[in-house]
Amino acid sequence: MMATVGRPGAPSSLTAPIKGPAAKMPLREPNNRHILNSIRPKSPAKGKNTIVLPGTDVAGDLAQISAGHATWNPTSNRYKVNGRTYAVEDTGTVIPVSGPGFVDLSRPAYKVLKQLIGSNGDIDAARRALARDPAIGDAEWRSALDVFQHHKSYRGEA
Repeated sequence: MMATVGRPGAPSSLTAPIKGPAAKMPLREPNNRHILNSIRPKSPAKGKNTIVLPGTDVAGDLAQISAGHATWNPTSNRYKVNGRTYAVEDTGTVIPVSGPGFVDLSRPAYKVLKQLIGSNGDIDAARRALARDPAIGDAEWRSALDVFQHHKSYRGEA
């Protein structure tokens, strides 16, 4: 016998059918290169880098996906839960794609962010270290600083 949830519009059972990769394997947290306070100076930069800001409940999202409470899109091979979208690698590792608490950075902006982190929040030192990189302009600095202000080593604008 299945229990029912007593609120209007709620699923008729507590156990929903699980679709997609989560039906076959346990899902794993995103790689540390996506988690703002886990990014290191040697974290690899990709063409698109989605950063998870502190306070975003990725673990809760994964639990909901694993319980069948997310929307699976077989065309895009992605889950959507709590307004956030995740892709899943063959290994079961989730990749944050979009939604509240996620920020996309270009490769040059991610490079700035890594330098800011490696400089322990010393913005002037980070600017000096990247001064000769032609791929990095004002837009990349603005994007990286917008994200970096949520990092544990942020000390304010220089």
